Amino acid sequence: ALEAGIIALDKSVAEATEQRKAENVEYKELMASDSAAKEVLGFAKNRLNKFYNPKLYKEAPKQELSEEDRIFVSNGGTPPPTEAPGGIAGTGVTVLAQVQA
Repeated sequence: ALEAGIIALDKSVAEATEQRKAENVEYKELMASDSAAKEVLGFAKNRLNKFYNPKLYKEAPKQELSEEDRIFVSNGGTPPPTEAPGGIAGTGVTVLAQVQA
């Protein structure tokens, strides 16, 4: 009877562990999609502010040139190319996952 109880307890602990691991994976996916959605909303809000409320609009940071690049540009050269914006529609958001409830 004692051995059967221990075996049953081990089995229930293993099942609970598997369930917690699965829930943890789901939670991490949900948090990642939430943060991606928040980034998209922040980008959209800033874009709307550009048109409707210019005082609250935050411009993209300017590229800081190195001393060599500044000398080159001041002598008539072209500035180095900027890195292309990545992600969805140039927002920098790379993943927008849909999670089913």
